[in-house]
Amino acid sequence: MGIEVKVARAGDANLFLSPLFGKAFATVTGASVELYNTDGSQGAARGAGIGAEIYKTPGEAFIGLQSTRVVEPDSKLAAAYEAAYQNWIQTLERQL
Repeated sequence: MGIEVKVARAGDANLFLSPLFGKAFATVTGASVELYNTDGSQGAARGAGIGAEIYKTPGEAFIGLQSTRVVEPDSKLAAAYEAAYQNWIQTLERQL
């Protein structure tokens, strides 16, 4: 889509409880991941509030949330993740 994402914000819950997932997500997207003391249900509600223009700004939707940690991309892992992805694609194409 041509959008450069610099920061992704998510609840410090579900898949982001896994350090491996958080690091992989940050690395393949190239974005820092800010995790907050919330979960997916609150995130979905806040996102809907942004879309419905209930909040004046997207930042307003984060009022009251505390950042619990930030996960940074690891450029040393990027090549390994790309190789694993290409292997998955080739396996999938053979199966289909």
